Amino acid sequence: MLETGDDVIGVGSSPPTAVGLGRGRLAAPARAIARMLAAQVEEIRNDTVLRLYGAGLALINVLTVLFWRATGEQTVMDRASEPICWPLLPSCGDWRVLTAGEVDRLLQGFVLGSLIVAALFLRRRYVPGAYLGLLALNVAKVAVLALDYRLRHNQHYMALWATAVFLFVPGKRDALRVLIVLFYAWAGSLKLNWEWISGAALYRPLWFFTGAGVVFACAYVVVMELVVSWGLLASRAWIFWAAFAQIVLFHVMSWAIVDFFYPLLMFLLISIYPLARLWPPGDSRGLLGPLFRGRLRPATYAPAALFSLLQLTPYAFPGDRTITGEGRLYALHMFDARIACEAYASVRGRDGTVRRVDLQLTYMPRINCDPIVIFNRARNLCLGRSHLASDVADLDLHLAARHTTDPILHDVIDVAGFCPRALRYDPFRHNDWIRSP
Repeated sequence: MLETGDDVIGVGSSPPTAVGLGRGRLAAPARAIARMLAAQVEEIRNDTVLRLYGAGLALINVLTVLFWRATGEQTVMDRASEPICWPLLPSCGDWRVLTAGEVDRLLQGFVLGSLIVAALFLRRRYVPGAYLGLLALNVAKVAVLALDYRLRHNQHYMALWATAVFLFVPGKRDALRVLIVLFYAWAGSLKLNWEWISGAALYRPLWFFTGAGVVFACAYVVVMELVVSWGLLASRAWIFWAAFAQIVLFHVMSWAIVDFFYPLLMFLLISIYPLARLWPPGDSRGLLGPLFRGRLRPATYAPAALFSLLQLTPYAFPGDRTITGEGRLYALHMFDARIACEAYASVRGRDGTVRRVDLQLTYMPRINCDPIVIFNRARNLCLGRSHLASDVADLDLHLAARHTTDPILHDVIDVAGFCPRALRYDPFRHNDWIRSP
């Protein structure tokens, strides 16, 4: 008898066919994936804290729909809306097949499904179904987000990262706590500039602070994110609870600037810290020392390293990343800078007339000067998919931008004869038609 992996071949028996060997090779990875997923389910099933946290992750999707409704962002999902596509998905306009009413019903179903999944996590016996439900909800959410670049928000980025770690990384308590501290640390690194510290980057006034108080509050946020947040991993109770209280206060105060979605989402994400500390009672094991001594499991370091690597991608591109936006697709998208701009197209109609068309999205300050947005709106004019102008023969595209603390506009895009050039936005390399101020 000869053994070959999982197959046993008897002397004189027929040799295995190529199809049989192929199936064997495919079956082994499938079994490994099945075992991995089963282990994730079992870890969640056996941990009350993780079951509660899974319910919270499901409820984030309810918050998401409430946010889309409150901001009117659900209107960019239907087929009547002008498409602003992600660079990786330039044909997103072809995928919009739903009417406004159908989108509304889809989101109602999304909310109902999220509530059901949250309830399933609360019962140990239903965890396998809850696990698959949470996975399905987030696949659906990514599909919706892919419909339009305007749906991009830092909140979705962080929620998807936390959910992916919850679903696929063993040692979830540790991996989640380390990852979320990195959310704060990397966000703080983006704010090491006078525009943030001065308060010029804020879209709305802070509660209770004016004048020099705003500078103090903004500087305190940098310290809190870069230094205090690591106290969430401390073993000493007074350090942990002092850090946690400051994080909670920060999110309460952030409501004045960014409304309800960000603080409520973060309350659900950071709930892992008090839950993990209080359950089981007396478990105050800190992660700070073991983290820096390399004593945590590799699965804890892997997502932390990948997340951190992605935060470095904007630095691989030339120029001011807050103006060009290049490389920020893969990283946190904080409002560390507030950008003002002039963005317009000089449109030549088929009848020979020339007129100037404003291309800014005035209702979305985070991305209204983003070259991706301006590029898409110009392309839509060329393709006849814009309500801004019709019968377009060609156009010249211009974008000049600056920080609110900078008195001078810098040319970012200046392309004559835009339509026949059929430019594309390369998300992996510097685009030579984007200038680097």
